[in-house]
Amino acid sequence: MYAYANARVKAMQSDLFSQQKFESLVSTKDFGELTHELNLTVYKDDLATLAVKYSGADLLEAAVHRHLVRISKSVLLLTPDDSKDVVSLILGRWDIRNVSLIITSKAMGYPLGQMTDVFLVSSTDFPLGPMAGVLSYYELKELAEMKDVAGVVTWASKRYGGDFEVYLEKYRTDGDIGPLLLQLELTYLRRLILSVQGRSGADARVAVALKSSIDERNIIAVLKGKARGVGAQDIVRYLVEGGNLSVASLADLYRGANVEELVEGLRQQYDLSEALPAYRESGLVALENLLSRRIAQKSIASLRVAPPSLSSIVAYIMLKDLEIDNLVKVIRGKEYKVPDKEIRSSLVYA
Repeated sequence: MYAYANARVKAMQSDLFSQQKFESLVSTKDFGELTHELNLTVYKDDLATLAVKYSGADLLEAAVHRHLVRISKSVLLLTPDDSKDVVSLILGRWDIRNVSLIITSKAMGYPLGQMTDVFLVSSTDFPLGPMAGVLSYYELKELAEMKDVAGVVTWASKRYGGDFEVYLEKYRTDGDIGPLLLQLELTYLRRLILSVQGRSGADARVAVALKSSIDERNIIAVLKGKARGVGAQDIVRYLVEGGNLSVASLADLYRGANVEELVEGLRQQYDLSEALPAYRESGLVALENLLSRRIAQKSIASLRVAPPSLSSIVAYIMLKDLEIDNLVKVIRGKEYKVPDKEIRSSLVYA
């Protein structure tokens, strides 16, 4: 059942950028050179289509995300029916991002612009979230046209099964939209993990990989919490159960005196010690980048060696997500004149 999907995914993987290709992109002198390089790749048609509307960094990022929208739809179409629910939820992270953008725009009183078939658009015509998930143009349009935050939250509660009323009330009381957006993300992550529980054989690798993505999100939360002095009794509110590391074990690690003790406590599961010198010099970014690299490399390596199954599809999705994230880092790094060395150090390869 997965033979055709596996063959298609392998063909699509041949278009993914190598580390050498990213080195070439980082070395470009200006947007002209960067655009020329991307015009020699699978992003050529997207650049040509959007060049009549955007320019510079906005054009490049919009083209990259437009391509992602098309790829996501292709991946979902080739996925066998028995796994479409899982793939839909994995791609659903883009839906959560877009729903969060709509909620935030309503909370801040900033109207969205006229949507295209691939982007939410700001009132200044800047392309925002790509529609790379499973929500349709019409579903997102309906959400964007709702009169207030409460309407969107009611819809999200029915769609994702969460109870957001207490967080909606907090927003009404003090205007803080952050806890509501956090709970939307955590509810989505719980559903994602539930979707793969009980899968066996090669698909069990998918469960481990997705749990590792939960670990990444939780570990970054505890690192940031420790750096910012968040109390031990409060940090659990920012974590989601379902990772390879339990919330209880992370709460125990959080008792360490500082970030360095936290890193030491994580060494057996995720060794981040080599990034400590860079952390001491410039902050948490080095630890976050190394964690992403460790998890991506381990997860994708495991999925790639599985027999034809859901694993090969999820491996491709993860590889494509890395490519998109890396391209945006290069594009915006060039825009803000970040030194090439810093751009290179931020990129994550599997």
